[in-house]
Amino acid sequence: MNKLLLLLGVIGIGVGSFFIYRYLYPSPPPASRSDLILGGTCFAVALVCFAVFFFKRFRAEADQDISITKF
Repeated sequence: MNKLLLLLGVIGIGVGSFFIYRYLYPSPPPASRSDLILGGTCFAVALVCFAVFFFKRFRAEADQDISITKF
């Protein structure tokens, strides 16, 4: 599950960067606003995936540290 969240975050950053690039440097002169919306959405999904990944990782490490100090 953790690797899947990390993978989705990395893919979201890549896809979001692509759409932001297409919005900033359009091939035909008028830039499509949907590229900006898709890029922002992909960045938001990636941010949520990274947040859940790090929350789960640090919570597991904190539970492990607490169990060691209970002795």
